[in-house]
Amino acid sequence: MAVSEKLKSLVDQMPDADNRGMYTTDIDKKKIEKAVAAIYEGGPENMRGLIAMLSEPGSPKNVKPHYALHCVVNYALVTKDEPGRKAFCEVMAAELGGDSPKHIQAYLCQELQWAGRAEAVAALGSVLTDEDLTTPASMALVAIGGGVTGDRAAEQLRKAFPKAKGLARLNVVHSLAALADKSSAGIFKEAIKDSDREVRLAAGSGSARIGDATAVRPLIEAAQIEPGWERIQATKHCFLLAERLVADGKKDAAHGIYRHIRATRKAPGEAYLREAAEKSLATV
Repeated sequence: MAVSEKLKSLVDQMPDADNRGMYTTDIDKKKIEKAVAAIYEGGPENMRGLIAMLSEPGSPKNVKPHYALHCVVNYALVTKDEPGRKAFCEVMAAELGGDSPKHIQAYLCQELQWAGRAEAVAALGSVLTDEDLTTPASMALVAIGGGVTGDRAAEQLRKAFPKAKGLARLNVVHSLAALADKSSAGIFKEAIKDSDREVRLAAGSGSARIGDATAVRPLIEAAQIEPGWERIQATKHCFLLAERLVADGKKDAAHGIYRHIRATRKAPGEAYLREAAEKSLATV
């Protein structure tokens, strides 16, 4: 799109990065704030212009519009202008999955992590399985899902799971675990058998965090592997699930976990696990 000369002039008032790529010198706060306010007043059209001005990360051409875009997004939050925030986020969300370079879309995902709400959820969900965008998109959905949008962010992650591969699969499962999404109990139990160790561990964490009583056996089985990092982490998930079950009044299920750990952690290096299980049985 054609960028107005007025917008170019306002963006030019943003500071230059120093030789470390940081904004630490020649900072005229009043000048910058005035320019940002003027850009903001231009509404969504100026946001589209800022996006059009973005370039390769780290390039001199990218420095000022990159800085300006973040300041404008933050301006909406500082001024608590909800209609403005929503309008600007809708513009950024509309770029996802389109023809914009992936590095620009990734940056917009980062800004939506900061300021996005319900209006950004579907667009972020649409790029969850994109290898280049899965990480910033999933991080944004976790940030949004912890707020006012409730289940909508988790729903996008659940929808992406069946077709998610590699890094995307890990990000989806890890994000659902971070959200402690109870509707993902089935996903966690499926993913705990995944061929990827990190996916298995993310799934175990998810089952434990939601206190899924039906996951007792899968978590115990996941922890019955050769000594090493995965066995330690999977056992930790068993303890966490037991704690959640106790809190939910399901002491018998928790006792089953503790008894299993006590009976199976016989090696000298695992004595601390056996002792922890014994203590829990005696006090819970």
